[in-house]
Amino acid sequence: MTEALRVTLWNSILALAGLCALVARLPGWLTAPGNLSQARLARAVGVTAVVALVVGAVLAAGLYAAINKWVWAGVLAAPLDRAGFFLGRSPLFALLWGPVLGFVWLVKAQELNLRLGMRMVDGEGSGHRGEA
Repeated sequence: MTEALRVTLWNSILALAGLCALVARLPGWLTAPGNLSQARLARAVGVTAVVALVVGAVLAAGLYAAINKWVWAGVLAAPLDRAGFFLGRSPLFALLWGPVLGFVWLVKAQELNLRLGMRMVDGEGSGHRGEA
């Protein structure tokens, strides 16, 4: 294995790790810290998926360009065709970030339900505290 191949492999692993980190953090950034709406959380997860697909397409273009120096010339010659090509390759990265996004959604939904439950306890329990 040559040194150049190791650097390219290392860079691609870092790029994929960065994509997973983006998917893990973006839903929290798109919702307020005290969010109490499952619909808002679902929209944040949907926006995160779309952003991850676009970032994955850019990542695919960069990885293809690392292998073939004529990729950017092809993008400039036919931008819509090349964008479609790379957007078609982007869902392959979803095999990696999809489970991460699903897990983040599950954890955020559980946190939201915990906050809702605590609000219900505080709201219902406040009138009965002095009666015990």
